[in-house]
Amino acid sequence: MEFDFWMLFAGIGIFLFGIYLMEESLKAISGRAFKDFIRRYTSNRFKALGTGTLATAVLQSSSAVILMVLAFVGAGIMQLSSAFGVILGSNLGTTFTSWIVASLGFKVDIESLSLPFIGIGGMSLIFLGRTSKIANYSKLMVGFGFLFLGLSYMKTSVEQVTQNFDLSAIADYPLIFFVLIGFVITAIMQSSSASMAIILTALFGEVIDFYTASALVIGANLGTTVTAIIGSLGGIIVKKQVASVHVIFNFVTAIVAFILLKPLNYLVLEVVGLKNDPVIALALFHTIFKVLGIILFLPFTNQFSRLIEQLIKDKKVHLTKYIHNTSPEVAEAGLEALHKETAFLIELVMLHNLQKVQVKWTKVFSQDELNAIRTNKSKVHLYQQIKSLQSEIFLYASQIKSNDLSEQEMLQFNQYLHSIRYAAAAAKSLKDIEHEFELLQDSKSNYITEELEKANKFIIKNYQVINELMNNRSPEKNLAKIIKYNTTIHQRDQNSVVKLSQMIKEKQLNATEVASLISFSRNFTLAHRQINLSVKDYLLSSDETELLEQIENIELEA
Repeated sequence: MEFDFWMLFAGIGIFLFGIYLMEESLKAISGRAFKDFIRRYTSNRFKALGTGTLATAVLQSSSAVILMVLAFVGAGIMQLSSAFGVILGSNLGTTFTSWIVASLGFKVDIESLSLPFIGIGGMSLIFLGRTSKIANYSKLMVGFGFLFLGLSYMKTSVEQVTQNFDLSAIADYPLIFFVLIGFVITAIMQSSSASMAIILTALFGEVIDFYTASALVIGANLGTTVTAIIGSLGGIIVKKQVASVHVIFNFVTAIVAFILLKPLNYLVLEVVGLKNDPVIALALFHTIFKVLGIILFLPFTNQFSRLIEQLIKDKKVHLTKYIHNTSPEVAEAGLEALHKETAFLIELVMLHNLQKVQVKWTKVFSQDELNAIRTNKSKVHLYQQIKSLQSEIFLYASQIKSNDLSEQEMLQFNQYLHSIRYAAAAAKSLKDIEHEFELLQDSKSNYITEELEKANKFIIKNYQVINELMNNRSPEKNLAKIIKYNTTIHQRDQNSVVKLSQMIKEKQLNATEVASLISFSRNFTLAHRQINLSVKDYLLSSDETELLEQIENIELEA
């Protein structure tokens, strides 16, 4: 019987399509649940390991899990050390497919197993798949069926090879040769699951022996690093750091597994007693050497992560602090990055405004807070930095998939955009009165000197309140403090108008001083109102915002 290449080729294609359908449907079915799961359960290395293993085993996609990890690290939700734990777990989770193929694919009539899944799934997709839930479950069934149908085609084509293949022809090749073959196959196919299916099929059909198969598995494991390397090229710095973790883990694990190849083979074949069940033995070998790598790396995740962060640094100067590290593809992570970037912009605006009225930053911020805010090495002036930052944030926000956000998150998303606009406007309000402020400083009027001193005390006191609110030291009091802050701004403005009118009547100010003082007072008050609106939209929920607006309307009517 001649070898049917196209049957093998079709088998690989159908298998990959089955994996793709399963991955896409499982991601849709799991939805936000797995994103929340990955985000929450990574507080220590063991939780991160378990989370990565479970998420990859269920989603059938280490790339999908790593994409989420990248987004969460970039947004500051997850530390690189926790991401390292998830990546270790994700590597272990990829062995789940091997166990499915080894335990079911060669133990039962594969075709009879696959056809009912394809038939039921396909019919339900066409006739019942009007809702996304039924459609996704139908695709999952079809994908599962295609996975085994593709395996059946591969198995049949390999059985044809067996009849004409002499194993002794490759017996003299060194094992490192087969490691390289496994590497190349996986690098080309971009799927370790497909590589494992091919290797298991060849082993089952006795085209290769167990030692050769185990060397191929090590190579296939190495081949997955090509995807990580390609994906990190030209990418954000966090992506390069995570890719480096993935590459180093796989290379070290492969080297250790190759050195211990004979002892590991003896363990699964002789000690465990799977000599007569080579496909299960190979799945176990695959799992054991992954676990071996985890044992080597897990105790040192914190130290290793710090080393990676030191070795791979972002040399480019970014005006943004969070969003340049966060992919907008994971909407929840994008929203969190937007949340933190908004806070960063508000803090920059406060620094700018304090600078414009010549108040020392240390009157509002601690030295640690200042160091955290002023991490940017750019020589761009603060106002230009604020304007550029605003533009970059809005550009980033436009890339977030808003349809992946819940209704409540969408409201929060819009509030952040309003907050950014108000904050930038507050900076412009004080920038526009630089000249007036300089004229007032040169004035000999005691009244103007007192007014400037009052303005300084006012901005210090109110920015201290904002800084406390922004740090969420007492979030339950946010609404009350913002209401009080609003009232204080309104009262100060009224008092200033009354006092200025009196000074004009008494002719204690010249025309230039009056014009400068009116302009300064108007813009100073406007800047406070704008920063207050910014903080309100940043901190308060939509319900609290609505309540605050009602209170403000009552005050205006009064």
